[in-house]
Amino acid sequence: MNRSLFLGLLAAVTILSSPVFAALPKASADKTKVIVQDMKSQDDVRKVLVPAKVESKIQSTITADFEGHVVEIVRPLGSFVKAREIILYMENRDPGFTYAKVPVRSPIAGVLSQLPPSQMSKVARGDKLFTVMDPGSLKLLAEFSASDLAVVRSGLRGNFKVAGQILPVKVIGLSPLIDPRTGTASAELEFVLDSKAATATLPAIGSIGQIQFDISQGSIFMIPENALSYQDGKPFVRILNEKNQVQKKTIDLGEQRESQFVIKSGLTVGEKVVVRSSRSLKDGEEVLIENPEAKNN
Repeated sequence: MNRSLFLGLLAAVTILSSPVFAALPKASADKTKVIVQDMKSQDDVRKVLVPAKVESKIQSTITADFEGHVVEIVRPLGSFVKAREIILYMENRDPGFTYAKVPVRSPIAGVLSQLPPSQMSKVARGDKLFTVMDPGSLKLLAEFSASDLAVVRSGLRGNFKVAGQILPVKVIGLSPLIDPRTGTASAELEFVLDSKAATATLPAIGSIGQIQFDISQGSIFMIPENALSYQDGKPFVRILNEKNQVQKKTIDLGEQRESQFVIKSGLTVGEKVVVRSSRSLKDGEEVLIENPEAKNN
């Protein structure tokens, strides 16, 4: 016998008779390997993001009661003013009033935030003279899309993110009317200054940020897209019974969220759904479950 052939046969016999090879069950080696996902319910959280603007809860805009000239501005823009304090004087151009100098007062205490006219400028009746707002009393204004109104309600809490800050807020009012131009409904919110946020510096009036709401909608099942198969246009998955045998199961799909699908019905807690297999599967076939986490260790 050729010496090389003899040595090759001897090596093959040695490998086949080794303890490592003998320890591998032939039946297991022939089985299809699968990775499964145990069905567990999870909280269905819907994230709603809306832009919001900080405004004053208490503010008042004063307009001219008559046509005339602003002859004197007593308090400059940005001043803190008291209720009933004179802000400017107007000259009444009606000869019946003999060009009287009429004081215009602030109805509330606060900061003089807008002062459109300049001294000696002419204003018509109804023109804006000034706006005073209370900087210590804040609110947020936001616009919710029509699709979010089903889950948004008064009292709903979220977080307002602006300039590196995250502050808790809650909805205190929501309009039932949808603007046909924008498809949105207006909402009013306020800051919730609990013990954790009591020392936080509130944003300035006019600041614009984003509010995030995490809204729980109950419990759901979710499976990856690659676990799905279709027959006659109907979705199904393959599950394993207590003997690790493959069974086909029809399901009712919900919405897709990135690479995951919501399962409306068809699955129960604890069922093992096949999400990947080493080859095509047949109903009733017994398979070998692989643990990808253990494999990567």
